[in-house]
Amino acid sequence: MASHERFQGANVIDAGKLSPYWGEHAARYVFALPYAENKSVLDIACGTGYGLGFLKGTARRVTGVDVDIEAARQARKECAENADVLLGDGLKLPFADESFEVVTSFETLEHIHARPQFLAELKRVLKQNGLLILSTPNANYTQPVNGKPLNPFHVFEYKPEELRGELENHFKLEKFLGQSLSDDFGIPPFYDAQQKLSKDFVTQTKLFGWKIINKMPLGLRENVSETLWKRPFYPTDKDYRFGVETTENAPVLLAVCRK
Repeated sequence: MASHERFQGANVIDAGKLSPYWGEHAARYVFALPYAENKSVLDIACGTGYGLGFLKGTARRVTGVDVDIEAARQARKECAENADVLLGDGLKLPFADESFEVVTSFETLEHIHARPQFLAELKRVLKQNGLLILSTPNANYTQPVNGKPLNPFHVFEYKPEELRGELENHFKLEKFLGQSLSDDFGIPPFYDAQQKLSKDFVTQTKLFGWKIINKMPLGLRENVSETLWKRPFYPTDKDYRFGVETTENAPVLLAVCRK
């Protein structure tokens, strides 16, 4: 298993004002916190460890694993007395059976060829009745061409019914949700989402204004955003919603699965 997709500025815990991706990523960890409370947690494909920064404040013990040596090295900055990082492959984890009560796997599955093997390995290291919290892009939204994702780092993207079936081969599915940006936020910060916006004059004028503000120096940009909207320019974790009603067309799918 390998993933070389790393968003500059997104994978650090204090990157909210630096990257449009950070809020979307952080929201998943915030969603997972109640499940992780006082539990032993494995964060698979932890990247540079920004998720550990969230989980270590709630979990009894959190272990991050990543196949990329540089990412794992950076993730050590987020380690604490109850948090550590190991270099490892998600297809062959260096843990005994039933080692963890919770596994988080966010935006990992789409990078892997041997996906059933990966899910079986996560199931192996979960304790009986343990939980897997997993997210992956929604193919209904990303629209792969002839099955090939547009993102060059992705091997396969699931439609909702495909992901359900894959997960139910290994787990009991407890929650199946869509993750989407709140309608209250206005212009989304992602190019693909902006391309899907209405072409009416008002919406396109707002988009043009957003692009101008986005090119401003950080301090000025944040001051303008605070003046106009009373919030940071890029979305934070508080600007994302998880709901059953959005599973068909949300950009990201999130599942809570029980062993």
